[in-house]
Amino acid sequence: MMIKKRWWMLGAVVAAVLGFSSLASAEEAAADGTPLGKEVADKEQAYAKGVVLSPFTLNGHEVKQDRATGVPDDFKDPSVRKCKPFCAQPMEVPGATLFKVEDFPKMAADINAGKILIVDMRTPDWFEKGTVPGSVNLPYSDLTASATKAKAKVKKLEDKPIIVFCNGWWCGQSPQGIKALVEIQYPGKIYWFRGGNQDWVDAGLPLVK
Repeated sequence: MMIKKRWWMLGAVVAAVLGFSSLASAEEAAADGTPLGKEVADKEQAYAKGVVLSPFTLNGHEVKQDRATGVPDDFKDPSVRKCKPFCAQPMEVPGATLFKVEDFPKMAADINAGKILIVDMRTPDWFEKGTVPGSVNLPYSDLTASATKAKAKVKKLEDKPIIVFCNGWWCGQSPQGIKALVEIQYPGKIYWFRGGNQDWVDAGLPLVK
């Protein structure tokens, strides 16, 4: 057991030296965490489950609420997710403006015109499962590896205002991505869709692949 622990610690040190996020190792240790619980989940989900939106178009996709279809399995019960790594995120991240589901139709005209980009900061495997219509994938791990790599990756964003998100209010990937963008002084305005995919599906909105 001691040898196994020492190898795990060595791996964590190597990951830190190479610039990898601590989220991966944290997820491996998730069994040691405490479930978020129904009280936390109910409080966090109340807004998205109650929001009412008129149909709107987002990047060529007709978006209409439909709660009858049900929530994808990955987002059915956030209460069982263990903290750490899946902890309720703060309401503010320095350098970013909080963004909610109801803001998408309000800003849809600028998004559809290409003036604002929607950026999915999850890893590619998650992105391929389904995302907000028209999102571009810029994994948080591409931004936290090194400043040089991060600056190369953000060129695709063209210094535009961006709406960034990850799996939901329990996911720490986009906050890490925002921190990295602030550190390299990304010039565009950063909006943080804190609720991410969790709020999107809780609001009855469809993910696209």
